[in-house]
Amino acid sequence: MPLFTVDSNNVFGKYVEEAGTYNVIITNARLYTSNNSNKVISIDYQVLDGKYTGCPIIYADSLTWVDYPEENLTMSIKRFNSLLVACGVKDGVAIDSLEQLASALKGQKLAIEVEWKESSKDGKYYLRVLNHQKLLHDGSQPNGKTRPESGQNSHQSNFGGNRGQATGYRQQAPQATNNGFNQTNFNAAMPTNGKPQRPQQPNADDLPF
Repeated sequence: MPLFTVDSNNVFGKYVEEAGTYNVIITNARLYTSNNSNKVISIDYQVLDGKYTGCPIIYADSLTWVDYPEENLTMSIKRFNSLLVACGVKDGVAIDSLEQLASALKGQKLAIEVEWKESSKDGKYYLRVLNHQKLLHDGSQPNGKTRPESGQNSHQSNFGGNRGQATGYRQQAPQATNNGFNQTNFNAAMPTNGKPQRPQQPNADDLPF
């Protein structure tokens, strides 16, 4: 019996090479405070199926919490709701704190649409998250759009920021019912006896682009 067999799908350094919509699991949700004293949740993903199974998509999605101005709250709440509804969270669940929310997000499953975005800081193209959707029954759907040519491109295609949040998400097409939501884990991290928090618009200074 051989010690192991060579498998090109089981190697270090694999990365997502195309934009598209991917079924993913949240591998990490980091809460930190920006230079503007705003709280930010930065979310990392891993692809669940298809040709990029197991590949990470990291530093591509951030949501920032600010309390002012009031006119930004409507779009901010929609952005956070878009994430939680895509994860399968039911109506009426109260979000007591960003700390609890960040903890509860790990292990949740959803679909994300990503596109290439050129960084104004280094001129490289990175994937960024455009919107959150419920899991796709037909599996992940790369769209064939590979990283645009750039003199400074690297292979780290999963690094980026979600500037798209500043103007809101695209209208989402109807999605299949999400069977990936882990209600037990979410409930354990999210007590419902408090008041829901209000997410807010990201500050451009908090993002990599």
